[in-house]
Amino acid sequence: MPDETLRRRFEVVVQSANEPMVRQYLEEAYRCFVSEAYNGTVVMTWNAVAYYLRQVIEAISVALFEHNYTILHKQKPPVELWRINDNLFIQTCRRMGVLCDVIGCLDRLRDRRNDCAHPSGIFVSPDETVELAESVRAVVARQVMDERLTDIAILQKFVWTVSEQNGTAIARWVQDTLCPQLAHNLLKIFSSNDEVEDVSGIVGLWRELWNRLDDPIKQRLWDRIERTVQTMLQEGEEATLRTPEELVRFIVWPHPDDEHQSRDRIGQMLVEWLERLAQSGEFREVDMALARRLRQHMPAFLSERFHAVLQEMTRRYTE
Repeated sequence: MPDETLRRRFEVVVQSANEPMVRQYLEEAYRCFVSEAYNGTVVMTWNAVAYYLRQVIEAISVALFEHNYTILHKQKPPVELWRINDNLFIQTCRRMGVLCDVIGCLDRLRDRRNDCAHPSGIFVSPDETVELAESVRAVVARQVMDERLTDIAILQKFVWTVSEQNGTAIARWVQDTLCPQLAHNLLKIFSSNDEVEDVSGIVGLWRELWNRLDDPIKQRLWDRIERTVQTMLQEGEEATLRTPEELVRFIVWPHPDDEHQSRDRIGQMLVEWLERLAQSGEFREVDMALARRLRQHMPAFLSERFHAVLQEMTRRYTE
């Protein structure tokens, strides 16, 4: 049996684990350690780390992981995360901007795990076993809920091609300090990037990020949205990338009873545009649906005008 000092050092690592399954793997590793099965200890310690990495990915977004894995390794990953080669898994984590601050400390333990799990003829000593466990204490002590995504460029590319649900899912995991810049970038992509045909993922991420922004940042974004609406209505849908329907879906509207000058100015522009369409008779069913949707977001004085527009459209539509 290893001496008491080594046992106590290993116990500290076990007790530092916050996630239940991570602790269970480390407890198994400790049982191997006190039984002098040191190679087995290394393997089980690595399993604790590998399990935590996969737990993080499952919590944040398997879709984001698969997206980056496919780009990096030119093939789709296995469906079960535990089947993925650890080295390929870690490379993908680094690319997607998660766990980047601790990935570098895993190399020594992973290399030794490979030695111990195969007939390499290598047997580790009690001292090295404890050192290896201590080298990853900062990892096993982490909690999944505290992990964050840290690469803006990767997040932006991901939401170009995914559903609104997948965009929504990753929003809560974005590092706080990145939210303002990411929001500005998403608005720019939404309004001016012609490579993006389906904005669903962008809408999902944008809408969930919105409530994490402070009021000055929101106001700057509202100012840009106003200019986007103005340009769209002046130049026509043919000259702009996004439809009014997409724009209304993109905006996070304040409650109708709240005072909000930007919302009111945008509503004024849109109701005047719809009034012109109603009077000319050159409207479509989607314009009627848009008026209905906008009406629910507007204060009373604008809601009445949207109601009148709908009545006129309905009258002309049924004639």
